[in-house]
Amino acid sequence: MDHPKLFPVLGVIGLSLFFAGCVNLGRVNDYAANAAGSIGQFEELGYSFNKACQEKCQMEQLEKQQLLTKGCDCQTEKEADSVTLVIYHALKGYFEGLAKLSGNELTNYRFNALTNGLTAGNFGLVHINQAQVNACTKVSNILTQAITNGYRRKKLTTYIGEANEAVKRLLDALKSNLVTNLTRRLETQRQRTQSYYFDLSKDNAISPYEKKKVIEEYNGLMAGIDVKKRQIAVFGKGIESIGAGHQELYDARSQLKTKEIKELLTRYGSEIQDTVDEFNKLKNEN
Repeated sequence: MDHPKLFPVLGVIGLSLFFAGCVNLGRVNDYAANAAGSIGQFEELGYSFNKACQEKCQMEQLEKQQLLTKGCDCQTEKEADSVTLVIYHALKGYFEGLAKLSGNELTNYRFNALTNGLTAGNFGLVHINQAQVNACTKVSNILTQAITNGYRRKKLTTYIGEANEAVKRLLDALKSNLVTNLTRRLETQRQRTQSYYFDLSKDNAISPYEKKKVIEEYNGLMAGIDVKKRQIAVFGKGIESIGAGHQELYDARSQLKTKEIKELLTRYGSEIQDTVDEFNKLKNEN
């Protein structure tokens, strides 16, 4: 015997489950969009290996009180920036793709395939190993395949599952090669700047007015270095939160509609957004 009164109830339950699933996939979308935005701040750091080399070279000219006739040799640092840029583009492309896929818009996404592949080797302070090369290639291939094969939301678990290990490697590479090494270069620059200006301020040959200008210039340079270090540190915090959130996604990829993953992604999305906001505040101090 049919029970007509049950149909509206079942319909309501079905809709509730449907919308619950959409809401939680919305959390995946929020997390991915925040991750892409956080990684995108790489372009706003305002500091690079090449810039560090140029600043070191300028400081050496000041110390020696002479100009370099052939300019500064920063080719190795330019190569370090180049390989770091490849890693950045792979990660940004992946998380933009994840945001589009979780929003069912991947077919409208235009991914600029990596024209410059990653190469293993030493590039100044940056070291790229073969595992990182393979990870970069894999992420690029996964995203290209997802777009050309018309992935939809139902393929979300496949996308996350195939990419997780490679994404972790690239996030680790970006943090260690960029955050750790650039911070080290800034600390070296801070020490050299401090030494140079301390000696200059003690020079009895310059007038009190000139000493005042030296102190003002020194304070400005040191404040700038401090802001850059803080920006890089915040960028690193964002990378850590992105990695932790993606691991949670991977571990729960077959249960993306559960309440637990919703709460976790909300937390990680919020943490990532906090680093974005903190980074933006520091930009105003620079």
